[in-house]
Amino acid sequence: MEDYERLVKIGEGASGVVYKARDRRTGETVAIKRLRAGGGNGEPGKAFEAAFRREVRCLDACRGHPSLVALRAAHLDARGGEAFIVMGYAGRSLAEVMREDGRPFTEPEARRVMRALLDGAAALHARGVLHRDIKPANVLLDARGGVRICDFGLSRPTTAVSSSGTTSSPSPLTPGVATLWYRAPELILGSRDYDAGVDTWALGCVMAELLSGGAPLFPGRSEMDQLNRVLDTLGAQDVASWRGSASLPRAGNALCHRPRPPARLLGMFPALSDAGFRVLAGLLECRPDRRLTAADALRCPWFDAEDPIAAAAADQPRAPSSCSAGFSAAAGGVTVHGVAAEAMSRQCRVRKPVVPQEDEGKVLLVRWVWDLYGRGQLLDAADTRLRGEFDAAEMERVLVVGL
Repeated sequence: MEDYERLVKIGEGASGVVYKARDRRTGETVAIKRLRAGGGNGEPGKAFEAAFRREVRCLDACRGHPSLVALRAAHLDARGGEAFIVMGYAGRSLAEVMREDGRPFTEPEARRVMRALLDGAAALHARGVLHRDIKPANVLLDARGGVRICDFGLSRPTTAVSSSGTTSSPSPLTPGVATLWYRAPELILGSRDYDAGVDTWALGCVMAELLSGGAPLFPGRSEMDQLNRVLDTLGAQDVASWRGSASLPRAGNALCHRPRPPARLLGMFPALSDAGFRVLAGLLECRPDRRLTAADALRCPWFDAEDPIAAAAADQPRAPSSCSAGFSAAAGGVTVHGVAAEAMSRQCRVRKPVVPQEDEGKVLLVRWVWDLYGRGQLLDAADTRLRGEFDAAEMERVLVVGL
């Protein structure tokens, strides 16, 4: 790994540490995940090596998709009990953005993120991979507005490959996967025969979190508390009619048979359109056989609508040149600053820029920076010029966070 210079630690979990780094050969910024034996990766030896190879195989299967983090290289030091996975650097996590932004995503914003996530999940599943740990912390937002699913540490191929290259059905799946708040009911009930529905359930939880301003929909303290919260919110009628649930290890738990009030999910999102709610409710079906697949969700009418400001950014968002939407509206009495700021906020999901209304020069400067951004140019020159015009506090409000 001598070709990479570590810059800063950007994440840490039970299985390892993630660093922001620089490729000394190209100057490119990358992310390096350093795995260590123990924790969630097995002890040194075959278990650790198998966990590493499984993660790399899943990443490799997903190469080339804009909504999935890109694998660049991998290295295993089996004797030393550590391994390294090099990936494209993709910015901050959705969890961090929601925490710092502190407000709900608008419906068009949520639709843009969900379109990218469902597109990535559909590609995962079509290529025979279950992610099994989708959550806001494992979703990255890059500086251009792109959305990528990352951290394949719990991912699993749906087919096993032998040393001779032949494929077969994998061994029974593990129910104890996915972070608790995003864990599907069949996992809580102990299923070892689940499918891609565990990922689409998690995406439903993420969608709800986007619309609520970062508040988890089901913040359970234990698996049984999690199940209780799910059934209190969605009702128990689906579980009662789900034939396959009776054979699950925890199907006899009293929580599954307790009388429940009617589903109240609709009342929790009164501002969400009917089309949007059908997607949310479809992803959060308790019965996995009725739950929307990622591909089916993308065909729902909700995704026929476009945010006019982000219409040019369906898969890899790009800013409208020169903030044309905002400046063309100025003649109609719309404040140029307000619309430009809204465009930046919608496109980048960052703190809404605040520019003094009375200072036309600064508004035009923001327009110039946004124009550079829209053409995909680096902002080094813009940053230099801005520092001569704004003090530190204004810079924090004007510059796109992360660029």
